[in-house]
Order: sequence, then structure tokens, then C-alpha cells
Amino acid sequence: MSIREMRVACIGAGMMGGALMRAVAKVVGGGNLTVSEPNAAKADEFAKENGCKAVTSNSEAVKAADVVFLAVKPNVIQQVVQEVASVLSGKIVVSMAAGVKLATIKEKAGCSKDDSIQWVRIMPNLPAVVGEGMVGLCGTTGTTPEALGKVQSLLAAAGRVEIVEEKLMDAVTAISGSGPAYCFMFIEALADAAVKLGMSRQQAYVYAAQTLRGAATMQLETGRHPGDLKDGVCSPAGTTIAAVEALEQGGFRGAVMAAATAAYKRSVELG
Repeated sequence: MSIREMRVACIGAGMMGGALMRAVAKVVGGGNLTVSEPNAAKADEFAKENGCKAVTSNSEAVKAADVVFLAVKPNVIQQVVQEVASVLSGKIVVSMAAGVKLATIKEKAGCSKDDSIQWVRIMPNLPAVVGEGMVGLCGTTGTTPEALGKVQSLLAAAGRVEIVEEKLMDAVTAISGSGPAYCFMFIEALADAAVKLGMSRQQAYVYAAQTLRGAATMQLETGRHPGDLKDGVCSPAGTTIAAVEALEQGGFRGAVMAAATAAYKRSVELG
């Protein structure tokens, strides 16, 4: 079966689940996508926008699917997977519950002995909404490279999708899962500085956001070390090195590392 022929179901059509399913719909078409959402109005609106089917029954959504996405929070993943466990045989099941290990989900579903189920775990991030997400993807013992590749292909329109070991998923959560919040705070702070220096608020956000976007694109496309790129902006006795000194005096690097470490620890706790 080709990727475009695969039937996909998603339980949950919230911000993240909806963003990923919009990307999936671009690959398989709306006719091969079914979403299950307890809020009937939200489900109908999503279906209308993306040309897919919406239902309120999780089991109904899952039955005919080849790939099932569980776009639910960690506190309800156990309830949801137990509800649909009887119809998961032969399917690829993809969880995006932060911190929750695949072994735990299999155990709660009571499907540990069903080798026909391919279990996959992902950690996407908010920029998937605009097709610029970073998605970490992993499997567990018994998950085939073919299954991982299919999920990777289904999510390609959401942004960059890379396979990692499951032991790194808490780190993925801390860096890319939570990372957009750190970036938004940096944009806001840089824009505040621009306003302080005379720019309008609207103009300040454009300058700050485009600067961050350009720097990120440059690093990804050139592959150069960020420190090397930073050095290229810092002229001797110039404006940038003065700013870098101020950031270092304010503990910029340490604060960022501490933030990511705090997110990592919380992800471990959720698991």
C-alpha cells in the first residue's frame, strides 16, 4: 500500500493534533482521514475545512484506519488507549503524549502480546501549524523501520521529521517541544528593546521575528557552528560584541540551559 492510499484516524483535533492532521491531509487527501473529537462543533468545523470525516466515537474512527494518531494529553492517554484497544490489531499507533513511554501505553492498552501493532511515539512542536515544525519520532522493540518511515512520510508536510531513540524523547520535548516558547519570549524581549529605542510595536515584532527566522535558516542551510556564525557578526570593538558581553553578564546561556533542563525533568515526571 502506498502512503497516499493509507487511511488515517486521529483521536483529538486540538491545536497540535489539528496541525498535524492538516499536514497528513496534504499527503493522503481528506477522503482518507477521519478525526474523532468529543466537541462535535469543533470536529465538524475541522472536517469542513480539510475535506475529511469527523465522528464523536473514538472506536468508530479507529476501526477502518491503517494508522491511528493519539493526539491527547498524558493524563487521558490511558483512558483513550484502553477504549480503542480491541480495534488496534494490525495498525500503526502513534502517540504524542509528552513523557509517556511506549511500553507504558502498550501495558495500559493490554496489547503487549499483540505483535501485529506497530507502536510509534512522536513529539511535535507548535510551528507545525505553519509547516515549520520539528518532530521527533521513535519506535520501540518490534517497531519496524517500515512503520517509522510511513509515519515520517505522513508528517513530512508538518516540517522536519527525524528519528531518534526513545531514551532521547524527553530531551526532544525540552528542546523542540517546549522550545518555541523560549523563542517567542526572546522575540518579545527583542521587540520590547526595539520599542524602547523608538520603533513602533508592529514594526518591532517584524524585525525581531524575521531576525530570529533568518538566523535559524542560515544555521540550518550552512551547517556552520553557531559560535562561528556569531563570531562573523562580532566586529572588533563593535556593537554586537558589546551586546554579547551584556548577554553573558546576564547569564543568558545558563538561563536557557536551565530552562531546557527544567522542561526535561518535568517530561520525565509526566512519564
